[in-house]
Amino acid sequence: MIVPSLTVAAERAKQFDALPSVSSVLWLGMFVPEDQTEKLAMIQDTASILLPTLIGQEAQPAPDAAALRASAVSAAQKLGAVIDKTAPDSPLRDIQKSLAKLATLPDAQLLAANTALTRFLPEQLTQLVDVLQPTPVTIESIPQDIARDYVLPDGRALLKILPKGRMSDSNVLYRFLHDMLSIDKNTAGTALEVVESAHTMVHAFSMAAISALVMIAVILFVALRRLLDMALVLAPLLLSALLTVILIVTVPESLNFANIIALPLLLGVGVSFNIYFVMNWRAGIKSPLTSPTAHAVLFSALTTGTAFGSLAASQHPGTASMGRLLLMSLACTLVATLTFIPALLPKRKIDAE
Repeated sequence: MIVPSLTVAAERAKQFDALPSVSSVLWLGMFVPEDQTEKLAMIQDTASILLPTLIGQEAQPAPDAAALRASAVSAAQKLGAVIDKTAPDSPLRDIQKSLAKLATLPDAQLLAANTALTRFLPEQLTQLVDVLQPTPVTIESIPQDIARDYVLPDGRALLKILPKGRMSDSNVLYRFLHDMLSIDKNTAGTALEVVESAHTMVHAFSMAAISALVMIAVILFVALRRLLDMALVLAPLLLSALLTVILIVTVPESLNFANIIALPLLLGVGVSFNIYFVMNWRAGIKSPLTSPTAHAVLFSALTTGTAFGSLAASQHPGTASMGRLLLMSLACTLVATLTFIPALLPKRKIDAE
C-alpha cells in the first residue's frame, strides 16, 4: 500500500506489525537498525582490540615453502602435545593430522595449498576493518538505489505487509484483509484483489444462475402451458442442486474459480432429463422408469459422465476439480430425476382423476 509520507509509513508500520495476522512489514525504515547506541558501543569495544592488529601494520613478504613447512610442523607438534586431552570426535584431531600431512608435501603443493587457503583473506580483512568502523544509520543515509524502491519522488512511501500463514488459505486471507482494513480503509494489494475478484465472480455467477432459472421457467411455462408441469420439471433441478451442495461439503470438494464455471452446465442437463419424463407422462406413459426414455436418460448420463471423468483425470488441478464437480453434480441430477419425478407423477395422475 502507498501512504502520503515516511512519517505516516512509520506510524502504519507499527500498527500493522502489532496485528496477530501480520508476519512482517517491509518499508524503508526497516533498514535502520534498532538499539544502535548499544550496538555501536559493543562494536567499538571489539574494534579497540582488533583494529590495532589490522591497521598500521607493516606488510610482511609472502612466506616461502620452507617457512610454511616449519609453521605446519610447529602447529602440528603443539596440537599433538594436547591432543590426548580432547574428545575422540574433536575437530582438532583432524586439523592436527592435516597439518602433519601438509608438512610432508612437496614445495609446489605446499605453496598451492597456501594460496588456496588465503586467496580471499585480504578481502575479508578489508571488510572486517570496514565493519569495525560503523557510523549511525538513518533513513537519509540509506543508498538511493534501495530508497527509490520504497519512496517515490513526491515523498509517498510504500509498505509491504506480509500475512502470517498461507494466502491460499481462505481463513488466513480474510482475517488478514479484515485486520488490514481495520487500520487503513485505503489498503490495497494482492489480498484485496483476490477477495474482491472472488466477490465479483460469485456475484456474477449468482446473477447468471438466477437469470438462467428465470429464463428456463419462462420457456418451460410457454412450452408446457401449465404451471404445475413447469414446477415438476424445476423441482428435481433444485433438488439436484441441493444434493450437489451437500455432497461437496461431505466429500469434501472445494468450490473454486476453476470449477464453478461447470455449475451453469448442469441447469441445461437437469432440465433436459426432467422434461422427457414430464412430456412422456403427459402422453400417457404410466411407468416412466420402465420406458425407453429412462434407458435413454441413463445412457446419456453415462456418456456425459465419461466425458466429465476424463477431465477429472487431468494433471491440471483446476481442470481436475471441474471434472470431479461435474461428475458429482451429474450423479445428483440423475438420482433426483430417476427418483423424484416418478414419485410425483403418479400422485398427480390420481389428483387428475
